Amino acid sequence: MTGPDLSSIDAAAWSEARRCLPVIRRLAENDERRRGQVEAAAKELGYGPTHVYALLRRYLADSRLTSLLPRSSGPKSGFSRLDREVDVLIDEVTESFYLTRQRARISDLVIEVRRRCAAAGLDPPGRKAITKRLRSRPPRELFAKRQGRQAARDRFMPVVGSLEASRPLSLVQIDHTLVDVIVVDTATRAPIQRPWLTLAIDVCTRCVVGFHLTLEPPSATSVALCISHAALPKESWLAERGIDADWPVQGLPERLHLDNAKEFRSEALTRGCEQYGIGIDHRPVRTPHYGGHIERLIGTMMGKVHLLPGTTFSNIAAKGDNDPDKTAAMTLDEVERWLGHAIAGVYHRELHRGLGATPLDAWRRGVARDATTPGRGEPCAIADPRRFLIDFLPIAQRRIRRDGVALHSIAYWADVLTTWIGQPAPAILRYDPRDLSRIHLLGPDGVYYDLNYRDLRLPPISLWEHRLALKRLREDGRLLVDEAAIFRTIEAMRSITDAAVIASKAARRQRERRLQAPIRPSASSSANPVALAEPPAPGALLAPHERMFTVEEWS
Repeated sequence: MTGPDLSSIDAAAWSEARRCLPVIRRLAENDERRRGQVEAAAKELGYGPTHVYALLRRYLADSRLTSLLPRSSGPKSGFSRLDREVDVLIDEVTESFYLTRQRARISDLVIEVRRRCAAAGLDPPGRKAITKRLRSRPPRELFAKRQGRQAARDRFMPVVGSLEASRPLSLVQIDHTLVDVIVVDTATRAPIQRPWLTLAIDVCTRCVVGFHLTLEPPSATSVALCISHAALPKESWLAERGIDADWPVQGLPERLHLDNAKEFRSEALTRGCEQYGIGIDHRPVRTPHYGGHIERLIGTMMGKVHLLPGTTFSNIAAKGDNDPDKTAAMTLDEVERWLGHAIAGVYHRELHRGLGATPLDAWRRGVARDATTPGRGEPCAIADPRRFLIDFLPIAQRRIRRDGVALHSIAYWADVLTTWIGQPAPAILRYDPRDLSRIHLLGPDGVYYDLNYRDLRLPPISLWEHRLALKRLREDGRLLVDEAAIFRTIEAMRSITDAAVIASKAARRQRERRLQAPIRPSASSSANPVALAEPPAPGALLAPHERMFTVEEWS
């Protein structure tokens, strides 16, 4: 049973209904009422008998006071004074012309209806009549036909369910965004492109647990480097970049909350999380509100980025006549350092309205544990940081043959392989797409062994250079690709790129990526376990696994 909103009823109308109620109730309770009694009631109320009979019928159907409220005269809702033919024509034009992805305006709909009425010899309706019929349709139906069903679901579906995190690192969200700023080449300071940012946020404390900045689109490696940055201590990372701030967030997350992108369903991520007991929750389909925490963080960070030279802003209206290519001035490394300052020095120390405290204070309270304060305690440190990163790198499986292992048409060798030659089961390999000069083979003893180029004279290359070389070879019509041809092509490409670095953005991107790639000295032919990896160069502030965060990744 429905009725009007009581708070919206006019005081005079409410008073009149109250005046009529005892009289009409007396009539309704009298099963033997006669015409004379109705006329007496009409005289008492000052109405005619017909109106009293109408009030009585309404009260008998709904014995609430609101049934006696005065009703406006005129046609009922939905009544049309237009000819039937015109009504049908309006519906047909609305369906075929207005409710389409072309998103015609109401003024265009009015013109089209009038044009077709004139062609059919009918009297054209006014704009008000057409608009009234359009607004009588369900809003979700209109939105779905003009914007798409997915957009209609996102706008009209009820928001049910939410994310709950009771302690730090119990739930971490990760997502990517294209940063609203153009970066420049390190050498020429010429504009290159917008970088990609992978961000991770702790839902409980709203702290940024880690991030990764890259020139390449999101990939499994982006996720691996972001997770490694999140889990490992950040003191040396901050020191190398000259960031004087406290960023105590570290440790293994209990669960990751991710969307359904391909890189979040990779085998490398799945196995790495299983190895360290990290659960994975993928966001339910068509539930964008579940990603609210990371989306708001991305919005906050992009708002700060809009203050940088070379910003593209978030839309054309905000951009105005600003040309980001002309104002761009910061390299990828400089944007990364700026983000480190913005996160550790500003965002973590600003009041978060949802928490009622700063994210840094929320983290410290969340990990504190004493006789009076419950908490999770300080997260355990990662025992083998470099192994941790390797466990999240992309996976491949290859058989060990007499001449070693082949990956990406490149031969790798280490003396340790002699004991495993001819094993029927393929070996598990991990590789860093930024540097293919060394890959990691998982031995039967559970230890990763480093494999180097079989030809130690070959230079380090990245996966993107390798793929581009293969593309060039195929364009030249070479059906059989060999290792020597790949490296000759890459050397030729590097020479062309260096010569044309100022000429085009594409060349500047290639040169920047190659300069960012980690360059290792030629390795010996013997392989060592990961735990015995070569020490950092003299004067270096970071361990080898931590230096990996400062370079670019390629997918």
